[in-house]
Amino acid sequence: MKDAIVVSTVGLTPDMVKKAVGQASAYYLSKYLKKRNVSQLGISWGSTLAELVKEYPFERKEQMNIVPLVGGMGTQQVEIHANQLAYELAKKMSCTCSYLYAPAIVETKELKERLVSMKEISSVLDEGKKVDVALIGLGNPYKGSMQKLGYLKDNDLKQLRKIGVVGDIGSRFFDESGVVVSHPLNDKVIALPLEQLKKVKEVIGVVEGTHKVESTKAALKANYLDVIIIDEQTALALLEVK
Repeated sequence: MKDAIVVSTVGLTPDMVKKAVGQASAYYLSKYLKKRNVSQLGISWGSTLAELVKEYPFERKEQMNIVPLVGGMGTQQVEIHANQLAYELAKKMSCTCSYLYAPAIVETKELKERLVSMKEISSVLDEGKKVDVALIGLGNPYKGSMQKLGYLKDNDLKQLRKIGVVGDIGSRFFDESGVVVSHPLNDKVIALPLEQLKKVKEVIGVVEGTHKVESTKAALKANYLDVIIIDEQTALALLEVK
């Protein structure tokens, strides 16, 4: 880990905590971009990253391009999808963005292979491999947005629990050691592979909520993150986990 920012949450409601983590993340990213020459910025999806984008100041970064690192999650809550976050952040930075016109999880492995072979999709996935910085959220498949959006059914959740899945990054599921599990769902994901994420120069993880303790611990164990920005309660709970 290069850096860890713990956001004080004393006396804050859950919505205020998410906003506070978003503010701290936006401040950190703005400061980071002022010091470094970043041409490609990758972004995943989720409500905590959406708060980062909301809180980000208006700046001019015309030389930069923002790249979504994972496909879309259907037609619900589009404001937290990677394409939308890339677009909104690009507006604030007066820069360009790419669009990944594909779902995060498709119906079959064969369909996934056909889609990723299309130039419009493969070119954006290739851009994702070359980003200088990646902004990612961490998920808990049993209590997170993927379940609420209907991407994960009860049977999926039972199977994931059975094989020891504790979390996901960009809709790719991993176990308590951070190892991507062998499961049909992972074979149908259109997103930057986690082995490629490890090669990104700087991966900034934005985490809010104690339900993400296990997934955060696993991600740290697997060295997916270079920087973590996390709320105080979750950080304390993380320290208590054996």
